Amino acid sequence: QPLAEAETQCSKADLVVCFGTSLRIEPAAGLCEYPTAWPIPADSEEKLGYAIVNLQKTPYDEGAQLVVRARVDDAMTYLMGKLGYSRDWDAIFIDD
Repeated sequence: QPLAEAETQCSKADLVVCFGTSLRIEPAAGLCEYPTAWPIPADSEEKLGYAIVNLQKTPYDEGAQLVVRARVDDAMTYLMGKLGYSRDWDAIFIDD
């Protein structure tokens, strides 16, 4: 069930970002390719594909639109800042 839901969501995505994974465990590793593998509806813009943020090379690097060699914490801090979120993610995302 969770894998089927992940496949559905990844196939709908314009961009999948893979953070900090070797992308060596299938079938989960292949989820990054879903935005490029599925037909694009005629009424939508072209999908962006996938990006990888990881310190080491992965088997999917060649097909990625963007590969960032960085620590996940650093990349996520930068991305969240650009999206307007503060560094206090626990207060935003964790429900006590």
